[in-house]
Amino acid sequence: MRSLQDRLLDRLRVATGPRAFQSLYGTLAPFYDRISSFFFAGQWSVWQRYALDFIEGREVLELGYGTGELALEMCRRGYVLTGVDASPRMWLIATSKLERCGCSARLTVGSATALPLPDTAVDAVVSTFPSSYIADSRTWAEAHRVLRPAGRLVVVLSGELLPVDHRSKLLIRFHRLVYGSQHSPAGVGWPDVPGFRISHHTRGNSRGTAYILVAEKEPSTISEEAP
Repeated sequence: MRSLQDRLLDRLRVATGPRAFQSLYGTLAPFYDRISSFFFAGQWSVWQRYALDFIEGREVLELGYGTGELALEMCRRGYVLTGVDASPRMWLIATSKLERCGCSARLTVGSATALPLPDTAVDAVVSTFPSSYIADSRTWAEAHRVLRPAGRLVVVLSGELLPVDHRSKLLIRFHRLVYGSQHSPAGVGWPDVPGFRISHHTRGNSRGTAYILVAEKEPSTISEEAP
Protein backbone atom coordinates (compact mmCIF):
# COMPACT_ATOMS: atom_id res chain seq x y z
CA MET A 1 0.00 0.00 0.00
CA ARG A 2 1.31 3.45 -0.92
CA SER A 3 2.09 5.83 1.92
CA LEU A 4 -0.01 8.86 2.83
CA GLN A 5 2.90 11.08 1.76
CA ASP A 6 2.96 9.50 -1.71
CA ARG A 7 -0.79 9.96 -2.11
CA LEU A 8 -0.59 13.61 -1.03
CA LEU A 9 2.26 14.24 -3.49
CA ASP A 10 0.18 12.71 -6.30
CA ARG A 11 -2.67 15.10 -5.48
CA LEU A 12 -0.25 18.02 -5.44
CA ARG A 13 1.10 17.06 -8.88
CA VAL A 14 -2.40 16.82 -10.32
CA ALA A 15 -3.38 20.19 -8.82
CA THR A 16 -0.26 22.15 -9.77
CA GLY A 17 0.89 20.41 -12.96
CA PRO A 18 -1.58 21.96 -15.43
CA ARG A 19 -1.16 25.45 -13.94
CA ALA A 20 2.62 25.22 -14.07
CA PHE A 21 2.49 24.03 -17.68
CA GLN A 22 0.10 26.79 -18.72
CA SER A 23 2.32 29.38 -17.04
CA LEU A 24 5.38 28.18 -18.98
CA TYR A 25 3.49 28.74 -22.23
CA GLY A 26 1.88 31.95 -21.00
CA THR A 27 3.24 34.46 -18.51
CA LEU A 28 6.54 32.59 -18.01
CA ALA A 29 7.16 31.98 -21.73
CA PRO A 30 10.00 34.57 -21.92
CA PHE A 31 11.88 32.57 -19.27
CA TYR A 32 11.15 29.12 -20.73
CA ASP A 33 14.66 28.52 -22.13
CA ARG A 34 16.37 29.47 -18.88
CA ILE A 35 13.96 27.45 -16.76
CA SER A 36 14.26 24.29 -18.88
CA SER A 37 18.04 24.61 -19.07
CA PHE A 38 18.40 25.09 -15.30
CA PHE A 39 16.05 22.33 -14.17
CA PHE A 40 17.47 19.81 -16.63
CA ALA A 41 21.15 20.67 -16.19
CA GLY A 42 21.51 21.99 -19.73
CA GLN A 43 20.27 18.74 -21.29
CA TRP A 44 16.85 19.91 -22.50
CA SER A 45 18.06 21.32 -25.83
CA VAL A 46 20.52 18.41 -26.21
CA TRP A 47 17.65 15.93 -25.90
CA GLN A 48 15.61 17.94 -28.39
CA ARG A 49 18.34 17.72 -31.03
CA TYR A 50 18.45 13.92 -30.77
CA ALA A 51 15.20 13.95 -32.78
CA LEU A 52 17.20 15.01 -35.83
CA ASP A 53 19.08 11.69 -35.81
CA PHE A 54 15.89 10.03 -37.06
CA ILE A 55 14.85 12.46 -39.79
CA GLU A 56 15.18 11.55 -43.47
CA GLY A 57 14.48 14.21 -46.07
CA ARG A 58 14.55 18.03 -45.94
CA GLU A 59 10.96 19.19 -45.42
CA VAL A 60 9.91 19.01 -41.78
CA LEU A 61 6.89 19.97 -39.71
CA GLU A 62 7.50 20.69 -36.02
CA LEU A 63 4.56 20.30 -33.64
CA GLY A 64 4.89 22.49 -30.55
CA TYR A 65 7.96 24.49 -31.57
CA GLY A 66 7.90 26.46 -28.29
CA THR A 67 10.61 29.09 -28.12
CA GLY A 68 12.09 27.93 -31.42
CA GLU A 69 15.30 26.34 -30.14
CA LEU A 70 14.99 23.21 -32.26
CA ALA A 71 13.53 25.21 -35.15
CA LEU A 72 16.65 27.39 -35.11
CA GLU A 73 18.90 24.32 -35.17
CA MET A 74 16.95 22.81 -38.06
CA CYS A 75 17.18 26.03 -40.05
CA ARG A 76 20.92 26.12 -39.49
CA ARG A 77 21.17 22.56 -40.83
CA GLY A 78 19.27 23.45 -43.99
CA TYR A 79 15.86 21.92 -43.32
CA VAL A 80 12.77 23.50 -44.88
CA LEU A 81 10.65 24.02 -41.79
CA THR A 82 6.99 24.53 -40.99
CA GLY A 83 5.88 24.81 -37.36
CA VAL A 84 2.59 24.71 -35.48
CA ASP A 85 2.16 25.73 -31.84
CA ALA A 86 -0.96 26.54 -29.82
CA SER A 87 0.67 29.41 -27.89
CA PRO A 88 0.67 32.95 -29.38
CA ARG A 89 3.36 33.94 -26.87
CA MET A 90 5.63 31.15 -28.09
CA TRP A 91 5.00 32.22 -31.68
CA LEU A 92 6.24 35.74 -30.85
CA ILE A 93 9.34 34.43 -29.10
CA ALA A 94 10.20 31.85 -31.76
CA THR A 95 9.67 34.13 -34.77
CA SER A 96 11.77 36.88 -33.15
CA LYS A 97 14.55 34.40 -32.35
CA LEU A 98 14.69 33.08 -35.91
CA GLU A 99 14.58 36.58 -37.43
CA ARG A 100 17.50 37.73 -35.27
CA CYS A 101 19.54 34.79 -36.55
CA GLY A 102 18.54 35.29 -40.17
CA CYS A 103 16.66 31.98 -40.34
CA SER A 104 13.48 31.48 -42.30
CA ALA A 105 10.61 29.17 -41.32
CA ARG A 106 6.85 29.17 -41.65
CA LEU A 107 5.68 29.24 -38.02
CA THR A 108 1.97 29.42 -37.27
CA VAL A 109 -0.38 29.39 -34.29
CA GLY A 110 -2.70 26.44 -34.54
CA SER A 111 -3.66 22.96 -33.44
CA ALA A 112 -1.88 19.65 -33.94
CA THR A 113 -5.28 18.10 -34.61
CA ALA A 114 -5.96 20.33 -37.65
CA LEU A 115 -2.71 20.97 -39.48
CA PRO A 116 -2.54 23.77 -42.08
CA LEU A 117 -0.82 21.57 -44.67
CA PRO A 118 -1.95 19.60 -47.72
CA ASP A 119 -1.66 15.82 -47.92
CA THR A 120 1.83 14.28 -48.22
CA ALA A 121 3.50 17.66 -47.75
CA VAL A 122 6.51 16.80 -45.55
CA ASP A 123 9.18 14.17 -45.06
CA ALA A 124 9.03 14.21 -41.26
CA VAL A 125 6.96 15.45 -38.35
CA VAL A 126 8.88 16.24 -35.15
CA SER A 127 7.65 16.91 -31.64
CA THR A 128 9.82 17.26 -28.53
CA PHE A 129 8.49 16.99 -24.97
CA PRO A 130 4.91 17.38 -26.20
CA SER A 131 1.83 18.00 -24.08
CA SER A 132 -1.37 15.92 -24.15
CA TYR A 133 -1.99 16.57 -27.87
CA ILE A 134 0.45 13.77 -28.71
CA ALA A 135 -1.93 11.20 -27.18
CA ASP A 136 -4.85 12.43 -29.30
CA SER A 137 -5.68 10.10 -32.19
CA ARG A 138 -6.54 13.16 -34.30
CA THR A 139 -2.92 14.35 -34.02
CA TRP A 140 -1.68 11.00 -35.29
CA ALA A 141 -4.21 10.95 -38.10
CA GLU A 142 -3.10 14.43 -39.16
CA ALA A 143 0.58 13.47 -38.97
CA HIS A 144 -0.16 10.43 -41.13
CA ARG A 145 -2.03 12.62 -43.63
CA VAL A 146 0.72 15.23 -44.10
CA LEU A 147 3.60 12.72 -44.20
CA ARG A 148 4.92 11.45 -47.48
CA PRO A 149 5.22 7.68 -48.01
CA ALA A 150 7.80 6.22 -45.59
CA GLY A 151 7.88 9.55 -43.72
CA ARG A 152 8.40 9.58 -39.96
CA LEU A 153 6.75 11.05 -36.91
CA VAL A 154 9.61 11.53 -34.41
CA VAL A 155 8.73 12.30 -30.80
CA VAL A 156 11.20 12.99 -27.99
CA LEU A 157 8.94 11.81 -25.18
CA SER A 158 11.04 12.46 -22.10
CA GLY A 159 14.54 12.67 -20.68
CA GLU A 160 16.22 11.42 -17.56
CA LEU A 161 19.27 12.86 -15.85
CA LEU A 162 22.04 10.64 -14.53
CA PRO A 163 23.36 11.19 -10.98
CA VAL A 164 26.82 12.34 -12.05
CA ASP A 165 27.26 15.17 -9.54
CA HIS A 166 25.64 16.88 -6.57
CA ARG A 167 23.53 19.19 -8.73
CA SER A 168 22.15 16.40 -10.90
CA LYS A 169 21.29 14.32 -7.83
CA LEU A 170 19.28 17.20 -6.39
CA LEU A 171 17.53 17.75 -9.71
CA ILE A 172 16.65 14.05 -9.98
CA ARG A 173 14.98 14.25 -6.55
CA PHE A 174 13.09 17.33 -7.68
CA HIS A 175 11.95 15.61 -10.89
CA ARG A 176 10.67 12.62 -8.92
CA LEU A 177 8.78 14.96 -6.62
CA VAL A 178 7.15 16.75 -9.55
CA TYR A 179 6.75 13.94 -12.10
CA GLY A 180 6.86 10.78 -10.02
CA SER A 181 9.12 7.83 -10.77
CA GLN A 182 10.81 8.16 -14.15
CA HIS A 183 10.98 5.22 -16.53
CA SER A 184 11.14 4.43 -20.21
CA PRO A 185 7.82 5.28 -21.91
CA ALA A 186 8.17 2.34 -24.33
CA GLY A 187 5.28 0.57 -22.67
CA VAL A 188 2.90 3.50 -22.97
CA GLY A 189 -0.17 2.82 -25.08
CA TRP A 190 -0.56 5.04 -28.15
CA PRO A 191 -3.59 5.77 -30.28
CA ASP A 192 -4.43 2.97 -32.67
CA VAL A 193 -3.88 4.77 -35.96
CA PRO A 194 -3.51 2.46 -38.97
CA GLY A 195 -0.51 2.96 -41.22
CA PHE A 196 2.31 3.47 -38.70
CA ARG A 197 5.11 1.15 -37.62
CA ILE A 198 6.27 2.24 -34.14
CA SER A 199 9.72 1.77 -32.60
CA HIS A 200 11.33 3.10 -29.44
CA HIS A 201 14.88 4.39 -29.09
CA THR A 202 17.23 5.99 -26.60
CA ARG A 203 19.95 8.55 -27.11
CA GLY A 204 22.20 9.82 -24.40
CA ASN A 205 25.51 11.04 -23.09
CA SER A 206 27.34 11.03 -19.78
CA ARG A 207 24.73 13.34 -18.22
CA GLY A 208 21.41 11.84 -19.26
CA THR A 209 19.20 9.80 -21.57
CA ALA A 210 16.37 10.80 -23.92
CA TYR A 211 13.50 8.46 -24.81
CA ILE A 212 12.34 8.72 -28.41
CA LEU A 213 9.40 7.29 -30.32
CA VAL A 214 9.58 6.88 -34.10
CA ALA A 215 6.39 6.14 -36.05
CA GLU A 216 7.11 5.40 -39.69
CA LYS A 217 4.43 5.48 -42.35
CA GLU A 218 4.20 1.83 -43.33
CA PRO A 219 5.25 0.65 -46.80
CA SER A 220 1.73 -0.67 -47.39
CA THR A 221 0.57 2.95 -47.48
CA ILE A 222 2.76 3.55 -50.53
CA SER A 223 0.82 1.11 -52.70
CA GLU A 224 -2.45 2.63 -51.50
CA GLU A 225 -1.39 6.15 -52.45
CA ALA A 226 0.38 5.30 -55.68
CA PRO A 227 -1.58 6.14 -58.87
